[in-house]
Amino acid sequence: MTVCAACDNARTRRQRQRGFTLIEMAVVLVIAGLLIGMVAPLLGRVLENNRTAATLAHMEAIQDAIVIFVRANGRIPCPGQPEDTPLGDERRSAPNAPPSCTGNDQDDGIVPFRVLGLPEDTARDGYKNFFTYHVAEDFADNGLDSDITAGTGFCSETSSLTIVDENGDDLAPGQEVAYVLVSHGENGHGHYTAGVSNPTSVSSNSLEGENVINSGGTNDDDTFVNAAPLNEDVTGGPYDDTVRWATRDQIAAQVQEFGCP
Repeated sequence: MTVCAACDNARTRRQRQRGFTLIEMAVVLVIAGLLIGMVAPLLGRVLENNRTAATLAHMEAIQDAIVIFVRANGRIPCPGQPEDTPLGDERRSAPNAPPSCTGNDQDDGIVPFRVLGLPEDTARDGYKNFFTYHVAEDFADNGLDSDITAGTGFCSETSSLTIVDENGDDLAPGQEVAYVLVSHGENGHGHYTAGVSNPTSVSSNSLEGENVINSGGTNDDDTFVNAAPLNEDVTGGPYDDTVRWATRDQIAAQVQEFGCP
């Protein structure tokens, strides 16, 4: 074998080895792509489930803290007013909440986490947005008797708050709803940002529009919607809010065994 022939054979072997390496890399990339395509949706669902679980856990913690507050004060706390002090301000007077929110247009805002003894993170949902907290003013009046069953106590008050489904049917008929908690979901339509809500991103035809407050007076009412998730192509959609509420009698039954008389 000549020297040139040996060089040609070596070159051929190197090219063959290089070819196999490129093919192997291509196979690995294809397999990796398939795995990523299979895992990504699963990972997305896991993350979404985690956000939902965090939202529900925070809501439950807030509701438990409100019951403890009623035991101590005979009323529910007023909402925090983030527009009073920027949320980034270390003083954070807003989450302390005013002592009374009757008749002064302070019946909605964020959860007053300091008053409730909660960390700020608990006042946010799984998407890191502040919950909206809306109260029936009379249940948050600091003039209420500390004895919830007294003639001027918590049990004597009534509410105009209404929770309806996507068809407008009352979900708490004949009950006095004391407060409403709203997570504005993944799309965040209507959540508080730097002291204001975000009504501009909520369609007037959307069910989510009913859960937006401080929207220039267009929907600053006492009706809230609790519905199944809807995509934007469905009438009334998009809707991904999570809504929780408590009635006067539910709270009273947790404050004391016999509840309201």
